[in-house]
Amino acid sequence: MRLLEVDNLSKRFGGVAALRNVTAHSVEGETLGMIGPNGSGKTTFVNIVSGHVKGDVGSLIFGGVDIAGMSPHQLAAVGLCRTYQAVRVFSALSTQKNIDNARLLLAHRGLDHAELKELIEWLRLDRHLDKDAGSLTLFEQRRLELLMRLVLKPRLIMLDEPVGGLAVTEVIEMIKLLQELKGRCSIFVIEHTMRVIRELANRVIVLIAGEKVADGPPSEILQNQQVIDEYLGTTHA
Repeated sequence: MRLLEVDNLSKRFGGVAALRNVTAHSVEGETLGMIGPNGSGKTTFVNIVSGHVKGDVGSLIFGGVDIAGMSPHQLAAVGLCRTYQAVRVFSALSTQKNIDNARLLLAHRGLDHAELKELIEWLRLDRHLDKDAGSLTLFEQRRLELLMRLVLKPRLIMLDEPVGGLAVTEVIEMIKLLQELKGRCSIFVIEHTMRVIRELANRVIVLIAGEKVADGPPSEILQNQQVIDEYLGTTHA
C-alpha cells in the first residue's frame, strides 16, 4: 500500500529552481532513501512534505489524505513527522521534560506508561532522564530527538542525515537502531553516508539539481553511471 504520494512537486526560491516536477512515493513498511549532492533539493523536499515550506505546485497525499498546506502539528496528528540535520532538543530542559513536551502534542492518543518506558530503555536514555538535554552527547541528543518523534506514534518518520556528526562507532550503533526502527514505522531517510543507504534502504531516489534522475534498489542505484558521475564518484564509500 502506498503511504506517501508526491506528484509533480516544484519549488523556486527567487530565480533558483530547488525542485522541478519531482514525483515520488513511499510504500507502507519500506525504508525509502534519498541521496544527491548538496543543493540538489533533498532538504527542500522534506521541508515541503513535513509542512515547513509550501511547494509552488504539486500534490501531496499521505495515507489517502491531502496534506498540502498542513502544519507540522497537523501532520503529526495524521502520523507523519521528521527529524533535522541539526538536532533539535530543548537544551535547557531535562531529558524527561523534553519527552513530556513532545507527548503534549498528541496527548489524546499518546503512549501508555509501559510503551513509553520500553521506548526510553530501547534508546538507552533511562539513565539520562534527569540530565539537561544540552549536556548529552550528540549521539544521545539524536536518540532523544528520535524518541520525541516516536512518542507521536508516527506511521512515517523522515530522517534528515541521522548520522551527521557521529563517530564511526556511533554510526554503526545508529544503523542498528534504525534497523530495529523498521519494525515500528515506515522510514524516509536522507543521507550522504552510503553505508546507511546500503544497509537500511529498500529503495533509493536520487535528486540532482532539483530533478529526480533515478529510483530503484540500492544495488542498482549505486551502480548507476549518471549517479556515479554526478554524485558518488568512482570511489564512493
